[in-house]
Amino acid sequence: MADTEDREPTFVPQSLSNAVDASPKRREMPESTIQSSEDYLCGQVPNNTRYNLRGRDVDLATQLRREEHKMDREKCFETKRLRKEQKMREDRECVDKALRARAVLDAQYKAWKEEQRKLRLSKQGGDNNDGDFSGNKGEKGSVYTREIINKPPEGSGDWLPYESDDEFGTEFELKHTSWEVEKFTLELARCMVGLESFTDTKIFSCSGTIVEYVDDTGYVVTSASLVRCPDRDEQIDKPKINVWLASGQKLEGFVSNVDFYYNICVIKVPCTVHLPSKSFCPNTGFFNFYENHTRDVVALGRSCEPCSLKVASGKLIPRRSRFDCEELLVSSCKISKRGVGGPLMDFDGNVIGMNFYDKKETPFLPSFIVLKCLQHFDIFGKVIRPLHGLRVKTLYEANLSLLEKKLQSGIPERCGVIVVKVQEPSAELSEIKVGDIITHVDGVPFSNAAELGGILLDMCGKLWLDRQKMNPSDVFNQTAALMSLKFRVRTYRDAKSEVITQIINVNKFTPSRLNKWPLPRPIIVRQYEHGKVISEEWYMTGV
Repeated sequence: MADTEDREPTFVPQSLSNAVDASPKRREMPESTIQSSEDYLCGQVPNNTRYNLRGRDVDLATQLRREEHKMDREKCFETKRLRKEQKMREDRECVDKALRARAVLDAQYKAWKEEQRKLRLSKQGGDNNDGDFSGNKGEKGSVYTREIINKPPEGSGDWLPYESDDEFGTEFELKHTSWEVEKFTLELARCMVGLESFTDTKIFSCSGTIVEYVDDTGYVVTSASLVRCPDRDEQIDKPKINVWLASGQKLEGFVSNVDFYYNICVIKVPCTVHLPSKSFCPNTGFFNFYENHTRDVVALGRSCEPCSLKVASGKLIPRRSRFDCEELLVSSCKISKRGVGGPLMDFDGNVIGMNFYDKKETPFLPSFIVLKCLQHFDIFGKVIRPLHGLRVKTLYEANLSLLEKKLQSGIPERCGVIVVKVQEPSAELSEIKVGDIITHVDGVPFSNAAELGGILLDMCGKLWLDRQKMNPSDVFNQTAALMSLKFRVRTYRDAKSEVITQIINVNKFTPSRLNKWPLPRPIIVRQYEHGKVISEEWYMTGV
């Protein structure tokens, strides 16, 4: 390494040296070229470059042609702008025209509404004898009188039509479902009828389902509200009943059986033409909220006119109805009073209940309870159910805080019911108290109040069938003890929970009118001419 400085220079051939010197990389560029390159990189193109097209001389024809093209482009842009402004003006005129039409319609609607309000006020202020006024036929001196039945107190709200189909679903209610659901709905619609009852005046209108056709007679299941007096809980004596088929044909119906405890009624319809029918589903699993399955349902109704099917979709709700009947369940379907007595169908086409009317929700009687009532009608002519004296509700309907308090010692295998009231002396003699949980009756488990009601109907029916076989004359004898019910009860006493068996001796049937079925009382406005009814309108308050 020390003698590197004394090393001789490396020999390079002359030809290679000349080639290197002749390389473009080693060639020195003229100063003018370097300057023009620097100007090009800085964005300044010199005037003498061959790529400077702007600076090149052009003839007059080319300039004129360029000016013409420029004017054409500007003219095109101006035309587009004018078209756009014209379109905007037309759109504004269309909107203004629609707004003016809407304002006219709003003014007409307000005028009509004010007229209706004045008409209602005149009716509310009328009495049983309003004196003489011109009649609809234009007869001078015609004596008219007005009668208002069930007139509400002042300040109770506006009067609304008593029956309105506006509450009952929409035309496109089932369009979010599959075609199978619509097909099941249309098949069930063939078995539905519209019903109306009246004496001298109208009583009630509702829906019904044909469940059987035997010996030229169809049997329709509907609500007992069809034959109940509007102002009291009594059956109307010999009402006239019109039955409207899906085709619009009107038939005459007759009352066969009535039970006001479950608010169920059977109407006989003589008809020589075969009537399509659909039976209620006996399965109870659909109402077991412990199981995971779909709870989508469809409520159906029919008016008293051809092709007047009404539907409303919804879901089952694990909540008790506000009505007295413990066996009722609730769906979120929104129906009108015309849907009372109509069927409730699941998305598989099974009829799982019969609907009743409430403003916020739709209570319904489960299908297996309807079937057991029909069996009792067929065998005994009425529904017999033991009066055990306990008012209960399904356990999962209780408040969460109450459930947490009651289930400190563990959650029962079955849901069961919780006692909310003890009424009868026979029940008071037992150790069953309010707040206790009942899960079995005579060793049979149940999950809700509806299942308990079905078990009691079966037990009572079997007992009386056995008694009729042993002693046919001892039918419905109320003097002897009817039956003994063994309840498995989880009690809660002094912060201690235990499971015991309690026996209640029953010696009474449940009265048919124990439960109340409230419907809005109709405000009936009747017009008379010379003492004869010429018109009748039904209203209800909007509160």
